[in-house]
Amino acid sequence: MRQPQQSVSESQNQPAQNLPTHRSYFATKEFYDEAYNLSGSQVQKSDEKVFGGIIPHHLLVKDKIAAWFKGLEGADYQTVVLIGPNHFNQGRSKIILSQANWQTPYGILEPDSQLANNLLVEKNITVEEDPFINEHSISSLVAFIKKSLPQAKIVPIILKEGLTTNELESFSKKLNSAVNSANTLVLASVDFSHYQPGMVADFHDARTNNLLQNFDFNRLISAEVDSPVSLFVLEKYLHNIGAQKSQLVFSTNSGTMLSMPDEPSTTHNFYYFFKGEPVKNQVLDLLFFGDVMLDRHIKEKITAQGFDYLLEKLAGGEKRFFTDLDLIGANLEGDVTDQGEHFPPVAGNDFAFDPQTVKKLQSYNFNYFNIANNHAGDQGAKGIIQTQKNLKDLNFSFSGCADGQVGECSSTIMEMGEKEIGLAGFSMVYRPFDVSVASQIIKDLKDKTDFVIANVHWGTEYEHRFNSKQQTVAHSLIDAGADVIIGHHPHVVEGLEIYKSKPIFYSLGNFIFDQYFSKETQQGLAVGLSIDFLDDQPAKLSAYLFPFSAKAAQISLMKIDQKNKFLSNFINWSNIDEAVKKQIKSGLLKL
Repeated sequence: MRQPQQSVSESQNQPAQNLPTHRSYFATKEFYDEAYNLSGSQVQKSDEKVFGGIIPHHLLVKDKIAAWFKGLEGADYQTVVLIGPNHFNQGRSKIILSQANWQTPYGILEPDSQLANNLLVEKNITVEEDPFINEHSISSLVAFIKKSLPQAKIVPIILKEGLTTNELESFSKKLNSAVNSANTLVLASVDFSHYQPGMVADFHDARTNNLLQNFDFNRLISAEVDSPVSLFVLEKYLHNIGAQKSQLVFSTNSGTMLSMPDEPSTTHNFYYFFKGEPVKNQVLDLLFFGDVMLDRHIKEKITAQGFDYLLEKLAGGEKRFFTDLDLIGANLEGDVTDQGEHFPPVAGNDFAFDPQTVKKLQSYNFNYFNIANNHAGDQGAKGIIQTQKNLKDLNFSFSGCADGQVGECSSTIMEMGEKEIGLAGFSMVYRPFDVSVASQIIKDLKDKTDFVIANVHWGTEYEHRFNSKQQTVAHSLIDAGADVIIGHHPHVVEGLEIYKSKPIFYSLGNFIFDQYFSKETQQGLAVGLSIDFLDDQPAKLSAYLFPFSAKAAQISLMKIDQKNKFLSNFINWSNIDEAVKKQIKSGLLKL
C-alpha cells in the first residue's frame, strides 16, 4: 500500500564521509518511541539465531514492527541487508542500491559500503540515490533498525517488478557470495495482500504463507504481495545457507484492525527464519464461479463498454482478486465457435461465443471451464467440436460432455505444483446421466490424482432449495471419491450440504449473465477452496464464501449488511448442522 511521499534533506546531519543523507519516513522520535512503548508483551524472543526475516512497511502496525525488532535485540549483526519494492519504478536499473547515510531519531544509520561495493560487480546493479528519497519500503524501517540494532550498518536494495527468474537467481547467488551470513541479517520489506476486503486477503495469504514456508520458488514469483521478487531473493539466499525453518510471528489485516471489513485492506505477515528445513505441506487455492454467458445482452455490454466493464469492480486494484490462484473456473454456458458463429437451427436461448471474447477471461487468470450443461449442444455436434478445439487452442482446461452424456470428455486432470487435481463435469437438465458410469469416472480420478472436484449441472431453475434427485446423485459421487461438488444451472444460488465431511454446493448461481429481471438472478456465490495437503494425511479443506451481486452485468462483492442477509438466506436453503451454520455466518468453512 503506497504511503504519502516524504520530504528529505540530503545535507542535514551528514557525517564526515560526505555521503548523501536520507531520512527515516517519520522524523519524530515520539512516533517511534510510541511504537516501542506499545510493543509491550508482544515481543517473541527466540533462542535460535535469526538469519533472515520478512517485515511489513505499513506503519499502521508500528507496534508489531517494534516488537519484531525487539525480538532481535542483543544479536551481533554487523549489517542489515534490507530488500524492498521500488514502488514508484524510479531509476535506471532493475536492482538499485543506496550508499547513503540514514538520519533517524536515534542517530545516523551508516551504510556498509564494502558490502555494497562487492554487490556492484553485477552488471545490472547500480547505486542511485534519488529513488530512495520517497521509497517507504526502506525509509519506514531504518529507524527501527537503528533503535534495536544500533551497532549494525545497512545495505538498502530496491527491486523493480519484471525481473526475470534468471536475473533474480543471479542476484541471489551474488548476495550469498558477498554476505557473511554469520553476522548479517537479510530482510524483505514486503506488505502482503492489497486492495481486497479482509476475507479475500485471508484466502490469498493462506497460499502465500504456504509458498513461503515451503520455499516454493516456482510459484512464489507470482504471489499476491507488493514485491514477490523481494521474497524470491530473500528465500533463495536463505535456501543457500540452510536457513529454511520459519516462524510466523504476527499476522494482521488493516481492514480488521480498523473495523472496515468491506474496504480495501493490506495484510501484514512477519517472519523469522532459522537454520533448518522448510515445512513439507502444500496449499492450493482454487476459485469457482457459476454460470458464464457471453452472448446476447452481455455481448452488447462488451461491445459498448469493453470486457473489463464486467469484472473491474470485483477484480479491485491491479486485478488482485483474481491474482495468484492455482485454478479459477466457471461453468461456460454455451459453445465457443469460430468467430462466435451460430449454426442453424437457431433457438430462442441459443448461445455461441467468439474465442477472442472467451480469451479475455485469461487476463483475469481463468484457466478451467466446466462445459457439461444444457447449452453445450446449442450449435450442434459441430459446435461441440469447435468448442473443444478452440478451448484447447486458448490453453484452457475443461471437462464435460453434452447434457445427459458421460465419457472420456467428462474429466480432465490439472497439475498444480506437485499435486494433481481431478476435475469432472456432468449435466442432467433434460435427461439423466448414467450415475454408475459417472461414479467409475470419479473412482478412476481418485486413483490417479490427489483431490477430485465434480461439477454438476442440475436442479430446478430459480429454485433456491436443492431436490432429492440432486441429493441422490451428489451422495453417489462422493461415495465414489469426489471431495467437493460444485453445482450450477438454476441461475440462483442453492443451499449447501455436508455429506461425509465433503461439501456440496448445489448451485453457485449466475456469474456473468443477462437475467436482469430479478435480484436473485443477479446474485451469485464465488467459492474459494484452500486445500492443505499434509504428508501421509487426508487433505484439509477450507472454503471461503464470497457473495457478489451484479448491476447491469457489472459485478462487485456484497457489502457487509447485504452479505450477512445473503448468508442468512443461504443457511435457510441449506441442510446443515448448527456448527456449520456458525461457520457460514463467518464466511469461512473448515472441513
